[in-house]
Amino acid sequence: MFTPGFALITSLLMAIISIRTLYVVARSWRQLFDQHFTPAERQVVSQAAFFLLLPLSVPLHEGGHALAVKLFGGQITGFGWYVFYGFVEYIGVSSASAIFWIALAGNLVSVLLGAAAIAVALFRPRRAAINYLLLVFGALSILNALVFYPLLDLIGGFEGDWSQIYSGRTPALSLGTAVAHGAILLAMLLVWRSDRFRRLYAERTGLRPDAMRRVSRTQAAGELLSAGEQLSASWRHPLRVVAEAPEHAAGVSLHWISNGYGRVVAAVAVLDGQRRIELYGGLKLLDGSGRHFERPLGYVQGIPAPDQVTPVLVRALDLVDAWDARTVEQPIEG
Repeated sequence: MFTPGFALITSLLMAIISIRTLYVVARSWRQLFDQHFTPAERQVVSQAAFFLLLPLSVPLHEGGHALAVKLFGGQITGFGWYVFYGFVEYIGVSSASAIFWIALAGNLVSVLLGAAAIAVALFRPRRAAINYLLLVFGALSILNALVFYPLLDLIGGFEGDWSQIYSGRTPALSLGTAVAHGAILLAMLLVWRSDRFRRLYAERTGLRPDAMRRVSRTQAAGELLSAGEQLSASWRHPLRVVAEAPEHAAGVSLHWISNGYGRVVAAVAVLDGQRRIELYGGLKLLDGSGRHFERPLGYVQGIPAPDQVTPVLVRALDLVDAWDARTVEQPIEG
């Protein structure tokens, strides 16, 4: 079972990671927040949102509790902030409804703070890195208040805010909170699944407009196969189009022979994690030795629509068609 002492120790250990994150961000500040926002920089900014901004929201969360204590005539006897963990101790409040509102107040602050960060990023946008920082922090702040903290409290036996909110001593208030609690989480899920929001998110965070496009594995496989078949009708060499089915992905490979070599371009739609289309090129010697060569050609962010994939495949075909055994690196014995 989780206890305040356990939370304190965990918080202090995580503070060590926060110090390291602060050092990394300070050292690469200009690169992180310039006009060019790379995938590697996105990872650093995500860490900054969790290990730097989230701890700064803790005293604000506790301040919400403290303000509610004052409003209900209580007296604050203790206030603590240990980076990822904080507390407010008070006396002079005995009403069940007052205790309910005091427990809820800090979480309301966290939710409103997260919503404000998201609103600024979406409707008063800055540079992509700053928008991304605010969006990640905003989502973390809300999810921490409405998902992770309640689970830790109610299931892990932490006996914190949510144990008091859903204690049963204020059934009407608890029921109303439960309805609002579920409605907020459902609304967040529906918004995230909205194509309009995902396009706006991509635009604000420096991604291609189609980078957040939602595509099933079956749909991605069909689109890549369709793009390959369209190219087979117009490419300068006869193409053999083969559907591929790697795990958690969809793909197509385009095979042809030119200038005495067997050649292939493979496009793989990766649907887990950072969604992207990865491109690979290969060259096979037709001298009976079985030797072949392969090389990654790069990737496209997101899963673009077929009309946007086709020009990328054409460039890949042109590139591989110009290869010979002297220009291709990393030989692999077949």
